[in-house]
Amino acid sequence: MFTVSLIEPQIPPNTGNIARLCGANNIRLEVVGNIGFELTDKRLKRAGLDYWKYVDWEYYPDQKDYFSGLDPMRMHLLTTKSDISYTEKKFKPGDYLLFGSETTGIHPDYLLLFKDRCCTIPMINKNIRSLNLSSAAAVVVYEALRQNRP
Repeated sequence: MFTVSLIEPQIPPNTGNIARLCGANNIRLEVVGNIGFELTDKRLKRAGLDYWKYVDWEYYPDQKDYFSGLDPMRMHLLTTKSDISYTEKKFKPGDYLLFGSETTGIHPDYLLLFKDRCCTIPMINKNIRSLNLSSAAAVVVYEALRQNRP
């Protein structure tokens, strides 16, 4: 129905938790670019428990190639650098929900190139820079599913 794209994730348990989220909802997971761990990392596997066999996922090593293969009109780039709430977006089956690295987010060049495709999860307390990656993915995934339930 949807694809969650993790662009250069750095923390194995976040990726494992997101894999579990995707598996639970039949959502494809794509891990992209220079990641901060080995795909065999036991923390990654532990967070995903024994559910990895139920996850449709793939690793794409080249971020530039990955972005060049996506339809910009099907992308939603989640970033703290947008004023548009994710709740204002209309998610459709086949869309890509892109989340950046826990430490740097999505590269600014892509945010600029796809500015009209960016959105954020609003937060009331301005002292908090961002949510945990797996929490953010869950929030957006369930909104996308809510918008598309039969």
